[in-house]
Amino acid sequence: MIRKTLPALFLLICTISINAQSFNVEDIKNMFGKGKPLKLTGGFSANSVVNAGNGASGRDPFTYYLNGNINLNLYGQINLPFSFNLTNSGTSYKLPSSPNRLSIHPSYKWITGHIGDVSMVFSPYTLNGHMFTGVGVELAPDGWEFAAMYGRLQKAVEYDEAQPAFLPTYKRMAYGVKAAKISENYQISVNMLSAKDKASSLTFAPDSLGVTPMENLAGSVSILYKPVKFIEISGEYGLSLLTTDIRSLDENRSGVLGLWSGSNMSSVYYQAFKAQLNYVGETNRFGIGYERIDPGYRTLGAYYFTNDLENITVNAYQSFWKNKMSVSLSLGYEHDDLDKNKANASSRVVGSANITASLSERVNANLSYTNFQTYTNVRSNFELINQENSLDRLDTLNFVQLSQSTNLNLNIVTRKSEVQLHNLNINLSYQDAANKQGGVYHTGSVTEMINAAGSYSWTFLKSGLTLNGALNLNNSKILNGNTLTWGPTLGVSSRLFKKKVNLSGSLSYNTGSLEGEKQNEVFMARLNSSYSPIQRHNITLAYNFQWRSVKNRPTTNTSLVTVGYAMSF
Repeated sequence: MIRKTLPALFLLICTISINAQSFNVEDIKNMFGKGKPLKLTGGFSANSVVNAGNGASGRDPFTYYLNGNINLNLYGQINLPFSFNLTNSGTSYKLPSSPNRLSIHPSYKWITGHIGDVSMVFSPYTLNGHMFTGVGVELAPDGWEFAAMYGRLQKAVEYDEAQPAFLPTYKRMAYGVKAAKISENYQISVNMLSAKDKASSLTFAPDSLGVTPMENLAGSVSILYKPVKFIEISGEYGLSLLTTDIRSLDENRSGVLGLWSGSNMSSVYYQAFKAQLNYVGETNRFGIGYERIDPGYRTLGAYYFTNDLENITVNAYQSFWKNKMSVSLSLGYEHDDLDKNKANASSRVVGSANITASLSERVNANLSYTNFQTYTNVRSNFELINQENSLDRLDTLNFVQLSQSTNLNLNIVTRKSEVQLHNLNINLSYQDAANKQGGVYHTGSVTEMINAAGSYSWTFLKSGLTLNGALNLNNSKILNGNTLTWGPTLGVSSRLFKKKVNLSGSLSYNTGSLEGEKQNEVFMARLNSSYSPIQRHNITLAYNFQWRSVKNRPTTNTSLVTVGYAMSF
């Protein structure tokens, strides 16, 4: 009896060194008496680097690295990692220690528990991934989902004059529940979160820093309905009641706030709504969505929240020729300043298109295009003061940022047999961006970039020998300056002696010019080799050489030789 109890006790004690552990209660009875209770894994590596040349400034002429790691696994459930690092510049090691956060997630059939420092998600408008210290449970019986949590969202932290950038926080406790009914044709979900700060958790009230004890009650209702085949309708409504200072005087509130016992003179409420209509066919899809979030919407169950926005999105997908070709389109419009009281109002339009085609078994192509446009209207008091006619439209403070990109990728298998494989790849991309004010592009604001790359590989399948070549080009126009960089690359790789030896090498050259005048040249040579005499042991040898010439600077060259050994167990 004692022999069976001690391992279980040891297992429980060791969990204090684990950041997060998930295990099924049904598996505990199978943990003991079967297999090895302890399993040791890890690895060791030793590397040395020799630097030479006049371009190796700031580097040691010789550097070595010794690294090792060991992991002790207990009954397949708990890991205890150890590691060390030794170089000629210093040493370091790491041992298992009590972590800042601890969590355990036991499960039994359709029941899952959360204990310790954990996070849960109810809705984007209520509890959305905020870490808490406490307990939670999720139940998923057939056709239903239930969840509940209780814990501390944040601990009390006093103000520290030595670190003025870090604001103090009140102790914040919270509880929440969620219930959902799920069927083949519909889903209904309701959830709620209640959070409140403890005003007495801080010795000194940091009101001067804008930190006050708050209280929040947030909830949402979501529905998904499939009236007929291929049609899906979904929507969610969120409501957040927020008291920014629980010490404020109470008053009789009307409307929604009048129904909440936590409301006072500092209380406000926010609403959020989103809806989606989707058609999902066998070869095509179409969807339209709408979302509106009140300015200032906030929930204490999320670290950050995007508010004051209204957006409409449309997306479509269609496949042709037995899925050999597909076209997808998306378009979105978003704007803020829903209350019309911001000094700067902005809106943006985002559109994209993507075409993928398998023209044959050997030819594949992809073409994509994206467009991003942001519109900003800066309201100034002088706009009204200087306006001669109420019907005048003053647009000198309207800014438009435009950006777009196009990308084409083409892959062609030019030859394929049992002994050889030839492959050609071509990639072209174009990007530009510009700022426009009052309908006129800003001088120097236009940025254009063209990238072109072509590569060809020739592989001998039986011997494992591969020859490849590539040509790369970049042409950039930034601040009215035209920069061109281009250069070729040649490479070879092979696997020898029953794939125990890998050899590879490459030569590359590129040159750059500004407004037609050469600025630099770079030549690179790389040789890499690895040898695996037995399983889990590997020896590497590499040599890198770089020659660099820059305008109005001395020519430099650098050589690096790396020797290494690695093993794992």
